[in-house]
Amino acid sequence: MKRFFITLAVVLMVAPIVSAQTKGTLKALKELTKAKEAVSKKNDASSWLKLATAYLYAYESPVDGLYNGMDAMSMAAINKGAGAIKLGTEQKEINGKTFLVEKYADKELYLDQNGNLAAYKLTKAVVEGEDALAKSLEAFQMAKSLGAANKDLAPLMKSLARRHWTNAICSYNLGDYKEASAGFDNCYTITADPAVGEIDTNALVYSGIAAVLGKDSQKAIDIFEKCRTIPGAADGDIYSYLADSYKMIGDTAKCKSVLAEGFEKFPTNQGVLVSLINVYLETNDDPQKIISVIHKAQENEPTNATLVYAEGNLYRNMKQYDKALELYRKAAELDPKYVFAPFNEGDTYYSMALELQDKASEELDDAKYAVLVEQLNDCLKKAIEPFERAFSITDDPEIKRGCAEYLKNIYFRFRDEKPEYQANYEKYHKYAEEAAAPAE
Repeated sequence: MKRFFITLAVVLMVAPIVSAQTKGTLKALKELTKAKEAVSKKNDASSWLKLATAYLYAYESPVDGLYNGMDAMSMAAINKGAGAIKLGTEQKEINGKTFLVEKYADKELYLDQNGNLAAYKLTKAVVEGEDALAKSLEAFQMAKSLGAANKDLAPLMKSLARRHWTNAICSYNLGDYKEASAGFDNCYTITADPAVGEIDTNALVYSGIAAVLGKDSQKAIDIFEKCRTIPGAADGDIYSYLADSYKMIGDTAKCKSVLAEGFEKFPTNQGVLVSLINVYLETNDDPQKIISVIHKAQENEPTNATLVYAEGNLYRNMKQYDKALELYRKAAELDPKYVFAPFNEGDTYYSMALELQDKASEELDDAKYAVLVEQLNDCLKKAIEPFERAFSITDDPEIKRGCAEYLKNIYFRFRDEKPEYQANYEKYHKYAEEAAAPAE
């Protein structure tokens, strides 16, 4: 009993400070105090369940009503209604993104460039010295041990899991991948409890992705290996992430075997295919091994443009440009809307031109130099048609801009040859400039 009153005294001491921030927090602390009193008197499942709920609501109270993506006007109304007083603002640059940070006594709100809420960070514990989320889970577990029914536990535990999910998303958006991975872990663990009985594969996968971004390769391996044991959890991307994680710790053999299995199960997954090609090239392994794998997949899906395109990439990486160009054209014939085929055809010609330019710069014989320049110009002109085709069929602004940049440079070189070359230079130069301009 003495220990309880010491805790209560702490709560009462911090309450006036917190209540100056939000009305909801003061109310939540009062409910938490009542729940603690009930546990000290009854110590039954019902009382512990109420304490678990009270801890969760206390934790949520500083950000009650706020959600990621909320617009600035709605957010201001919520904070005003709660009595939250803004202490100041500052700009922060995180992972190349600029946020406007609104500072309060107990939290920071991170607004994106559109003024919408991108993340929050709680900066002050609601109850000093206590992790309210951890205490909430402990109380749920105590209620369960005392015989609480699953039907009573499940909905509240799901609420706790959702809060961990939201916290993880906030951490992810702010580049704190270790914290994000831990939050997704908690979400997965809570929902997997028999009281809830749900396997949240999304939480598990996101935990692994966050571990990859946080460069914790061993944790990522453990998670993605676990995904492979859960029916329906592992897709091609999982195999790609898993293989890359093995590669990060230097286990190339395991990386290859994972990718081979992933390719067999998901032959059209671009991530698996690209990783498989890259690892064979990086290890100077026999390229015929990967070519045979691709051909096997093509037998099953002869009209799949992606597989033909992937084979073209392999030949391009081996600098067998004629074969690569042939395969890119074949992929485009199979799927005229598959933009990567014409884009890479144009890019291959452009790369060939750059190689010829390097050779020409080192050539001292005028006649040989002239031949190289002629070949260079021929490659650049051959790149025009596929780049323009890619530009016309795609809706992706980045690909469209990339095509425009290439075409602008090519037409600039030949602008004096024909009036239409000058006109096309101006057309693509204007597009590239407008596409690069920041939105107002």
